[in-house]
Amino acid sequence: MAIDVCEIRVLFFDVLGTVVDEAGSAADEFERAVHDATGQSGHGKPLAATWFSECTQRLNSILGGESWAPLEEINRHALATAVEEQGLTVDASALDRLALVTRRLRPWPDAAPALRALSGRFTLAALSNATTAMLAAISRRGALPWHCVLSSELVRSYKPDPVVYAMALDLLRVEPEQSMLVAAHPWDLRAAAAKGIRTAYVARAGEGAPEPTDAFDVEVDDLTHLARTLIE
Repeated sequence: MAIDVCEIRVLFFDVLGTVVDEAGSAADEFERAVHDATGQSGHGKPLAATWFSECTQRLNSILGGESWAPLEEINRHALATAVEEQGLTVDASALDRLALVTRRLRPWPDAAPALRALSGRFTLAALSNATTAMLAAISRRGALPWHCVLSSELVRSYKPDPVVYAMALDLLRVEPEQSMLVAAHPWDLRAAAAKGIRTAYVARAGEGAPEPTDAFDVEVDDLTHLARTLIE
């Protein structure tokens, strides 16, 4: 590690995929819901994959200039499209409940213990594309010990828009080199690095791997490894 940890005051954490198992949680809940409604099995993972793809397309459209919308609204519309594409029938009330799966995402097993270990040394801030309501629900269910949560909805945009990282630095009154973004998504880390923020890549299955040209400050297998690296 080629950085001085003593300079770092704030750790910003991506949440969806990094701190919580977004894909696995959604697939499991979709599987149960479809089985209960239709008796069919095997739809959870493909439904989740289609849902994520639809969400990503909409987020990219917003970053490209379309009107902003809250993530939970995007999730609901994307899920309706995914259900239709999978040839499933789910009534509107069930779809509403299912779309709120993003408030029930499971933390990765290492998340809460590692955050507790880090919280005595650093200010911990969630920095996420999730809505504030989503972050509050996820944090409560998972006993995640943040010092604050910051949603990109505060600036009506989404990561990797530079305005999101600038907002986080401004609100916590911290210089870029005094902060670090922890994320499982290389695209997120690249955008943070462009603002001068230190970067820590956390390997999570299915969330993306660094390119050979990436030069993140820290690369770890999980958040337990991150805590050991930054504290010891």
